[in-house]
Amino acid sequence: MKLHSSIPLVLCEGKEDRLVMEALAQHVGLEGKLVFEDYGGESKLRSYLSTLKVRPGFRRGEYSHVLVTRDADADFDSAWASVRGSITASFSCEPPDPGTWVPTDDGAQIAGWVIPGPGKSGMIETLCLDASRSKFPDVFTCLDPFVDCLGKLNDGTPPHEKVRFALWTIIAQGSGAKDRLSLKYALKNLPLDWDDEAFTPLRKLLVKIGS
Repeated sequence: MKLHSSIPLVLCEGKEDRLVMEALAQHVGLEGKLVFEDYGGESKLRSYLSTLKVRPGFRRGEYSHVLVTRDADADFDSAWASVRGSITASFSCEPPDPGTWVPTDDGAQIAGWVIPGPGKSGMIETLCLDASRSKFPDVFTCLDPFVDCLGKLNDGTPPHEKVRFALWTIIAQGSGAKDRLSLKYALKNLPLDWDDEAFTPLRKLLVKIGS
């Protein structure tokens, strides 16, 4: 018999992912209703899940749901195979598709999700940029060509999407220098549209388990 209420756990690939998802959850009124942890990079996911499974709290039913997320980067199929394989290796259950919940032996429901969404390449910064781009198209008509032009400095190799996002965090926060490159502080000032359709699939997942 459980003597405590369980809470959903959201696992994020890195600190940046966790900060964005915590801000998104706060926007939709889920502050305090979800627990967020970052597992320190895609290469550490499988070992993190193995450790999670034997946590006393997990075995006691402390978590009602476990949502495992990671960035797609350049290859959605590879990222999803990694998430699904890690869940299967640790919990002996296999989610058939992103966002589909399956039961674990300990009673929690578990699912995987690849950001920015099924079949898409990109990362958490992609969601933020897409949500900003739709709200401030004039700004991005300048920023996007500038970032693309930077690729000429590296034999035509496009800059990583994190470069584009870092520049946007600087521009969007104004002319001051303080904390411009710290995402923790930037999220408080960035004019992100959390209701933008770019966030919709992830937002619905969080609302479903947190409400």
